[in-house]
Amino acid sequence: MGFKDLRDYVNYLRKHRQLLDVDQPLSPRFEVGAALRYLDQRSPNAVYFSNVTGFSCPVVGNLLGSYDRIALAMGVETGELLSEFNSRSGKTIDPLLVKESPVEEVVHQHQKGQEINLAGILPVLTHHARDIGPYMTSALLVSADPENGHRGMGIHRILLKGGNKVGIYIYNPPIRTFLDKAEAMGKPLDIAIVSGVDPALFLSSIVYMKDGQDKFAVAGSIKGEPVELFACGEAGLQVPARAEFVLLGQIQPGIREEEGPFGESSGYYLTYQNPVAQIHTVMHRRDPLYHALMPFNRENNLLLNLTWESTVGQDLEKKIPYLTAFRLCSVMGMCALLQIKKTAEGQPKEIMEYVLKTNPLIKGAIVVDTDVDLASWDDVSWAVSTRFQPHRDLLLLRDQQGYPLDPSTRDVITSKWGMDATAPLGEKDLFEKVVVPAEVMEKVNAMLKGINLV
Repeated sequence: MGFKDLRDYVNYLRKHRQLLDVDQPLSPRFEVGAALRYLDQRSPNAVYFSNVTGFSCPVVGNLLGSYDRIALAMGVETGELLSEFNSRSGKTIDPLLVKESPVEEVVHQHQKGQEINLAGILPVLTHHARDIGPYMTSALLVSADPENGHRGMGIHRILLKGGNKVGIYIYNPPIRTFLDKAEAMGKPLDIAIVSGVDPALFLSSIVYMKDGQDKFAVAGSIKGEPVELFACGEAGLQVPARAEFVLLGQIQPGIREEEGPFGESSGYYLTYQNPVAQIHTVMHRRDPLYHALMPFNRENNLLLNLTWESTVGQDLEKKIPYLTAFRLCSVMGMCALLQIKKTAEGQPKEIMEYVLKTNPLIKGAIVVDTDVDLASWDDVSWAVSTRFQPHRDLLLLRDQQGYPLDPSTRDVITSKWGMDATAPLGEKDLFEKVVVPAEVMEKVNAMLKGINLV
């Protein structure tokens, strides 16, 4: 059984000493984000900010900043994480509709004489130096298909533009599909912005899915039990019943406003012409928690790796029988690291072309032999330094579909590269990797295991 909500997960982390309490006064404008950036590389724990300037609402962050905590959110061992995520994200458990929700405990309505100021209710962070304003980066956007009523949800960045107005970056389906349909009809699109959900439900929001598939049903499979939903507002949108905050509103048809700059997860500031929504209702629990996600932090990369390795990795395993391991690396752009058991010289080029041409996210690929540890960038760079010859082993592809958050693309078209860092088949002895005898390494490891290395 999974965690029933965000606060259940946070309480577990605190009880098991995996939560760092920060009680110094920090502003949501830059300071909380700076602390998340600082602690991202220095602490293995999630963070709880109890003293956020101007708010009684605490902020929690770095919640899924390690594979151990992602595994904990799913109730599995770390070593089982990828296989379990693969298995569960391909299955469904239908949500359970409930009539009441604790998120209805406090309700703010936007109406004449009682206007909502979102920035005064939620401690939304302004993250980077040139960010135009406070952005919600971990909220779920929920809506329904205006033609058939099918629900959909996903993570979309949301700018608080002042008062009850927000700008939303909507690029991916299904919400993009819903918006296109509503605008074709000349109608506003009803939305719910949901903040502060249990970690398994949050994980489901980043799973790649086709139009028409229900992420809340996948969330139930990842969680191991049905997600509780309740219908709220006049539109009756079904949202997680145990969320911390729910904001109800409408995206106005045909309106686009400049939105940005915003410091994206790619590490660059980007600006777009984005849809605009008006929020008419804010609901939240008593003493709510606000979940923050710092862009361009390790947590971003871990979540991206997990979803890519799950979805694309399964496809690769089916189509490339000589593939032995794979992972995503952001050291040199979005780069796929591919380990193969090579039996023919053309195989590295074959797998690089397939990965680069079929995955817009991936800009580069490095192929290595089975003696190279993909978890060690030192090991990968060693293989590149000693087995790769640019005139022979470099692959360049022009006019490929790129990643919209990559500022070097033009109209999302990019060039891509691949590096064959495998040893030539006919020169096995020349490229044999040096190792300590296995039995000696095992003996010494056992001897030194109890030594305090500090």
